[in-house]
Amino acid sequence: MALTPPLSLDQYVVSFWAVRGESRSVQINYTSSDNAAHPFLTLTTTDPQYVPGVGDLAMGDSVLITVFVDTAKIGVSLEPHGLRFGEPAQLKIWYSGASGDLNGDGVVDSTDSAVEAQLLGLWYRSDETEPWVHLAANQSIEEKSFTYALPHFSMYAVAEELMEWSVNY
Repeated sequence: MALTPPLSLDQYVVSFWAVRGESRSVQINYTSSDNAAHPFLTLTTTDPQYVPGVGDLAMGDSVLITVFVDTAKIGVSLEPHGLRFGEPAQLKIWYSGASGDLNGDGVVDSTDSAVEAQLLGLWYRSDETEPWVHLAANQSIEEKSFTYALPHFSMYAVAEELMEWSVNY
């Protein structure tokens, strides 16, 4: 299901240099209906260790990281795919832009609370040919977010269990 209306982000693709041994981060924000900026995603890295096709990184070496946001799926693709970390990168995704209507029926009610508490989760897959796998991410109902320590890069998304891509912004 597409987002209604589409999520308005300050960036849909962003790249930055991650350096082994240095903390680097990026934040992408969305604009709410009242034109206020709110966080959608933060990604922090300190220890990119292995780059596919390149090999191990020495302390101080860098790798270009690119974050692609898919607003129709409340998901991100992190590249280079397969980048591995010594100390996990930290990913945080907020779903507060859904304004409480998590099942997309136009009404915020107890059904939405049940979806949030019992079905909503952070999912991962290595590429588009693989099935989605539920991650044991930390959910904050208060912040309406998921936080996860990434051991490697791939594709990640916020979705309802067994009902892929049904959360509407």
